[in-house]
Amino acid sequence: MENKPSGGRFIAALLFFATTAGIAILLLLTALVIWLSSVTGSFIASALIAGGFFAVLALLVYQFAIRDAVEQIRRQAETVYEVAHAAQTGYEWLAGKVSLFLKLREELQKK
Repeated sequence: MENKPSGGRFIAALLFFATTAGIAILLLLTALVIWLSSVTGSFIASALIAGGFFAVLALLVYQFAIRDAVEQIRRQAETVYEVAHAAQTGYEWLAGKVSLFLKLREELQKK
């Protein structure tokens, strides 16, 4: 019989990988900004150049890869909202009718 690794070990390994990858990216960005500051002579200008580059890169990724998925999620959320609103309206209508029926029954029992 095989022993399968537990899910906890996988999650721990995945978190460790994500943490080390994040640290590596931060160190590379720091090195890029420091190198650009030596080229441009200004730390602020180098930070603005690197930040602007990554802002444009993020915009391009959004435009060409993510926008359609975000739009589809928005449409699905709107559909869920519309269905929930219709269910709430139907429940309120039904509750009103039941309440009216119970009041009518109560009045008829008094007589």
